[in-house]
Amino acid sequence: MAEKGGRLPTKEEFSQQVDKTFCVSASEGPEFDVSLLEFTDIADTDTVETFSLLFRAPSHIGRAQGIYHLENDEMGSMDLFLVPIRQDEQGLYFEAVFNRLKEKGASA
Repeated sequence: MAEKGGRLPTKEEFSQQVDKTFCVSASEGPEFDVSLLEFTDIADTDTVETFSLLFRAPSHIGRAQGIYHLENDEMGSMDLFLVPIRQDEQGLYFEAVFNRLKEKGASA
């Protein structure tokens, strides 16, 4: 699978994937699944969109921040920079924060 049309999915596309599973791989270590727990719309202007995604991985993963390859049946594949932000008995939580220019002609 490839990024949809050579681009990362939009915030609207990500928002529709809450509670869905993504398969994750990195340059080292085994593949693992994460669930998208939260989509947070932080800011939206005529030119910039800012939002965050919160994923939960199994607790034993013990990964560092970095670029991970994610695949999802509906969204295809993409590379995201994920940062571990906390861990509890339910898993290890990663966050991805987007602060990007909107495509020309995109509406708020």
